Amino acid sequence: MIRFENVGFSFKDGEVLHDVSFEVKDGEFIGIIGANGAGKTTLIRLLLGLLKPTSGKVHREEPSIAYVSQTTSLSDSSFPATVEEVVGSGLARMKPTPFSLKGKKQRVKEVLDEFGLWEIRKKLVAEISGGQQQRVKIAKAVISSPSLIVLDEPDAGMDHESHDKLIEMLEREHQEKGKGVIFISHHLHDLVHADAILEVRNGTVRPFVQEEHHHAEL
Repeated sequence: MIRFENVGFSFKDGEVLHDVSFEVKDGEFIGIIGANGAGKTTLIRLLLGLLKPTSGKVHREEPSIAYVSQTTSLSDSSFPATVEEVVGSGLARMKPTPFSLKGKKQRVKEVLDEFGLWEIRKKLVAEISGGQQQRVKIAKAVISSPSLIVLDEPDAGMDHESHDKLIEMLEREHQEKGKGVIFISHHLHDLVHADAILEVRNGTVRPFVQEEHHHAEL
């Protein structure tokens, strides 16, 4: 569970968020929308503990969190590592690891299959497309079975197939495995399975009201 209580945040050049209060319960799927520059990424950085509030409090019951940013580049892409190796390296987040060597190989295979990456598992990450790299990055994040998956516009640069696989994966992780999901998106159709949609607007956060907008794309 994560709760924002009257949270405000300012950079040196001005206020970004003020009086933000909301709660994310265990296992919930929360969509977050808002215009560019509204403060969505700042909100996520506060949620992850990467920033400290200027005012108010963020209460976090320290779930295991996997974070996927909107950048399509992989930090691993300059190294001669294969797709299989990069995805498998995500298991290092699990301490202690519950897997034997055989179990690790099986878990990697499951995730590669789930993300449609099995056929390119032996390719170097530098050799695959930006959309495929983003899929690899998400697979690496979720292989450790986090309790909460936080995604900041993860479909940037994705092709149609990769995007569809991402949405399918999120639905599966949430509905079948009970994982919590926080998904920042510009596309309302990506959030049809969300338990709630929050809008970052005018420096605060409130429930999204469809009638206030004429377009589904923000």
